Amino acid sequence: MTPPALPSFAMSPTLPLPVVAFVLGGWDLGISGDLLLQGVIFAQFAHYTTRYKRDIPLLRAFVWGLLFLTTLKSAQGLGILWSQNVQHFTDVEGAADLFFMTWFLQLNVSFVAVIVFYVQMFFCYRLWAISKKFLLVAFILVLFVFALLSAIVSSVFTFTKDHLQNDRWISIHLGTVVAGDLLLCGSTTYFLIQHLKETSLPETAGMFRALLKLTIQSTAPAAICAFLNLIATQLPTASDPLNAWTMVAIMTNGWLPKLYAFSAMWTLNTRREI
Repeated sequence: MTPPALPSFAMSPTLPLPVVAFVLGGWDLGISGDLLLQGVIFAQFAHYTTRYKRDIPLLRAFVWGLLFLTTLKSAQGLGILWSQNVQHFTDVEGAADLFFMTWFLQLNVSFVAVIVFYVQMFFCYRLWAISKKFLLVAFILVLFVFALLSAIVSSVFTFTKDHLQNDRWISIHLGTVVAGDLLLCGSTTYFLIQHLKETSLPETAGMFRALLKLTIQSTAPAAICAFLNLIATQLPTASDPLNAWTMVAIMTNGWLPKLYAFSAMWTLNTRREI
């Protein structure tokens, strides 16, 4: 029996298969960015431990916990690279199926969500310290808890290989994360502006201006990444499931927890300058 003819892109020595370019390439670039950002987080951690030795134990525990989680995420990334590029070097289909076949990749969405949730709790506490609005903070917390639970549900469907439900719950998770982040950042900005309007002391006004600038600058990278991740997961279709947006979705998912951690550490390390 004559084997079926390969499509032109498969026979081309210069044009890779879409699964190689957009899925495996997405993982390579995503993990490379993850490792780069982890190096930045290590530097931020060293800066924190040098300058803020007298922080309250709870805050120091948060920083150590964040370091542990982000380091573990980078270790997971190295494991993915090994499985994809060494164990499955000649098995493109096997490498592409790792997301649904290997436990540490099947839990990836939940792992990312745990780190994001961990950082979001820090910023919710910061909003409470600024606003003292219990109901507002509680509502945002409910959104973030729901986002975390939806990520866990999506991982369950990853194990059962129900692709449709998995994609649906990932979309719910990302949409809730973006909505909660917008509300959190908007509320924090609003109350800082209110404090700025109410103060009459130049020194205090300068502090609130610096906090306002820091809030926008530090949250922007993670917020943009989360929004891009949400958009990228919605654009691939059944007729064109593998395209450049698939790569963007994989890459931004890998960078997202590190950008959240970067944002938290930036906020903590800037206190003395303010």
